[in-house]
Amino acid sequence: MKEQSISFYDDYVDDESVVKEGEGFFSPFTFLCSVLILFFFGLISLFSATMDRAVLEEVPFWSYLGKQVLGAVIGLGLGLLTYLIPEKVMDKAHFVTCPISIILLCLSKYVPALCYLKDAGGVLSTFTLIYLMGWAVPYVMKRERRGFPLLAIIPFSIIYLSFIGYYAGLGWYILGLVIILASASQFEARKGYLLFFAVTGIIILILMLSFVPSLFSSFAESIFPVNDTTYYSKDLMISRMAIIDGGMTGTGIGQGLYKLGALETPHKELIFATVFEETGLIGLFVILFPTIIILIVGIRTANRARNKNSLSVSATVIGCICFIVFSIFLNILYVMGINPFGGVILPFFSYDSISEGVFVFLCVVLYRLIYKEGRTKDDKE
Repeated sequence: MKEQSISFYDDYVDDESVVKEGEGFFSPFTFLCSVLILFFFGLISLFSATMDRAVLEEVPFWSYLGKQVLGAVIGLGLGLLTYLIPEKVMDKAHFVTCPISIILLCLSKYVPALCYLKDAGGVLSTFTLIYLMGWAVPYVMKRERRGFPLLAIIPFSIIYLSFIGYYAGLGWYILGLVIILASASQFEARKGYLLFFAVTGIIILILMLSFVPSLFSSFAESIFPVNDTTYYSKDLMISRMAIIDGGMTGTGIGQGLYKLGALETPHKELIFATVFEETGLIGLFVILFPTIIILIVGIRTANRARNKNSLSVSATVIGCICFIVFSIFLNILYVMGINPFGGVILPFFSYDSISEGVFVFLCVVLYRLIYKEGRTKDDKE
């Protein structure tokens, strides 16, 4: 006779040991808690960075926060809706998001009144690359020489990445390149093809910088001393001053001064300067610790999916994780003046309701995949 099936959470480790769900540290619940820490800390920081700005604009002091929360709620709703949509349909999401991202980036470039759409366009275009790689897995795996179909995707990916870099910023170009390489590595593409793609991407980056020098952020120019002070970036210098003043514990949430006019966009790309000024190294720890947990849980889930031969899931998970984690690292390094490739916003912190919705949507999808890949059933006779 068959005994009752036991459902447990497989907390993947290198030795493939199995523990019960309540005993595993890197479980879906841990992932959820890490995301919620970033989400609510981001909302608090955004409210602090925009409250005075909203008053000056004669709108309700909670206006920016309300729009951000609305975007998160819509993203949550769309994410929960994916539970009712077959995975085969979700794998084709890039066919919808790709043209939308192109339209948003073009509007932000050529219509000055809509320049604020650049962040949303960058986020959606990177989101497109994640699902593009997940969709490509079955076509790659149908051939014995794994990697040849991937090679066929390279021209489109390079053109699309170049478009993203030119219209949204080279930070998004670098991020997209990392996502494609990380996702492709999950379905055993030949290293030669990956190396070819990486070298091609670097060559394209050099060509873009050669023909369009303005793409190279002024932040990077201030890293190296120059005689002409006009090359220095005002925002970078102010950001560094805010970070220095933050110290260990910061000035206190809501007590920052540089957001009151010194920084042009204290609520968007440069919001980390405000966060650090008000919360110091403690705030940085609150951001980085959950981020590292998310990275570990994501890598373990991708490895577990690959061991089960769910390569499409593995590619999607690693793409989503790279998107969230590397966005955080690239933005922080950019504000510090170390990363010369700007444009990337700080997930859950920077003000943009569309981007907030996309990040929340990705986290809901990730939670579903982490939970699904960790669940197994043993039938004992």
